[in-house]
Parts: sequence; C-alpha cells; structure tokens
Amino acid sequence: MPASSDANHFASSLRAAYGVYDTEPTSSAIRSAGTLTPVSRGPFEGYLVHANAVRSKRPALRDRWEDCAFILMPLAGDIHVDHYDRQNVLSAGDMVLMDSHAPSTIDAFGRNRSVVLAMPRSTVSQLRPDSDRLFGRRLQGRKGIGNMLSAMLASIVDADAEEEMDARDSMLTLSVTMSLLDRLIENRPDSDSHRRSRAEAEIGKMRSWVVENAADPDMSIETLARRFALSRRSLYRLFGEVGATPRQWLADVRLDEARKWLVAGDPRFRTVSQVAFAAGFNDSSHFTRLFKRRFGVLPGSLAR
Repeated sequence: MPASSDANHFASSLRAAYGVYDTEPTSSAIRSAGTLTPVSRGPFEGYLVHANAVRSKRPALRDRWEDCAFILMPLAGDIHVDHYDRQNVLSAGDMVLMDSHAPSTIDAFGRNRSVVLAMPRSTVSQLRPDSDRLFGRRLQGRKGIGNMLSAMLASIVDADAEEEMDARDSMLTLSVTMSLLDRLIENRPDSDSHRRSRAEAEIGKMRSWVVENAADPDMSIETLARRFALSRRSLYRLFGEVGATPRQWLADVRLDEARKWLVAGDPRFRTVSQVAFAAGFNDSSHFTRLFKRRFGVLPGSLAR
C-alpha cells in the first residue's frame, strides 16, 4: 500500500474517533502510517494506537470528548508530545495527562505502540486546586508508583475484551488509578528539579557552541546531536526537561544573537540581510518573519 494511503487512512481514523485531527509524515525516508483499535474497559474508553513516522495534531476537542482528560502512555517505542506549551519525550511506560480543552501535537518518529484512555476531566481537577498545571507534564512510569500505575494501565489494554467489569469494580479501578496518579504527581517535583538543573547545564554548553558557530547555515539538530554525542531521541528528551524542542531552541539562539547585533549596531553588518546570514539564516525574508514572531518588531526597526 502506498505511504500516502497509509497516512490518509490514519488521519481518517483519527477524525472518525475524535472529530478533528491532522497528520503529516515526520520522515521522507520512512513510510508514514498508523492504525486505531478501540479500547473499552471498566471506567476507561480509548484507543490503542500504532504509529510510524507520523505527526498528529489536534485543536481543542468538542462534543463527546469536550469534558474529558486523557492518559497517554507508550507501550513500545518513543513519542514526542507538545501539550500546554510543554514538550516531552515519552518512552514505554511513561505517561502524560492531556486536556481536551487544549491543542496537542504528537510525533512518532519511528514505530510506536501507545494507549490513550479517556476519563472525566473532573477527576483530574479534583486532584489539585491548580489542576491545569498537571497537564502536559511527563510522569515517570518505569519505577516505584509510576511502574505500578503503568502496569495496571497496560493490563487494561491486554485484558480479554469479553471479560467485563461490573459497576463496583469499575469504580474501584478508577479510584485506584487516581490514587496512584495523585501519589506519582506528589513525588514528581524533587526529581524533576534535579533533572531540569542537569538539562539546563548541558543546554548551556550547547548554547555556547551554537553562538560560536551561528553563521554555519548547515547547522541542524542532527549536527548538534553529533557534536554532543547524543542520539536524536536523547536530544529531544534533554530539551523536554526544560519544556523546549531542539529545533525551536536552535532558531531562538540564532535570533537572540541577531537581535543583540542589531541593538548594539555591530559595525560588521550594514544590512538586515547581512545580520540574517551571519546568524545562519539562508533566507532574509524567513528570518524577518521569525524575528517578528519572537520579538514583536521587525529587525529593521532595531538597526542603527
């Protein structure tokens, strides 16, 4: 089957399930494809998702999903999740809470198998008074309480479809899920702070190197990963700890340098185009658009 047919079938399946969704390939070298299989067990309703080299994007959801929250968990492979302006790389067993009220983007760069389970949004809002802060944050699912929760959720997917839960068991399952989730969230801050500090230190080293080599138009996230001996997955995970993506961060560092030169009236540059090229942008029009989006002004307004 042609790649486009696979991708189009996946997009149609997502729209049939959720009402709105767009997809696009993440690689020209790998066939983009995906399938959805309904999952219904006790208090949860959702889908088992197989995806390969595909990005899926949705706005806020309406109708049957409007008052839902979701637990998204990879069962095999990695995914990158952008939700609530937070970016995270999830490996098998990791989880993220997602809100139907906010858009999301999910990247499966290679083969991936994930489960997404819906529950009433009110169950999440009851966990914390500032429940919006819970959405879009990576929850470690490979040790301790997280491992217990991820194993239970995985068992829901693997359960015999004909083995039904009665109302009492369903209520108990939801109660246990939310209790484990609450404890997992409570245990999160200290370890997160440590990981974020380490990530910020490593990204600081990367920033120094990028600034020194900003003019190189061939610099990319691939060259950044090679320079610091990281795989693509590890690079995305590192930036996920600080709520960023490598691609956007790289563009922002170059834009920051360009702004510094413009404000200072650096004598090396006579025109905005020269500043753009020195910051590693091949297209001055593209540079101008990105600059305006980041700083709210045109680069020419800062030139001395």
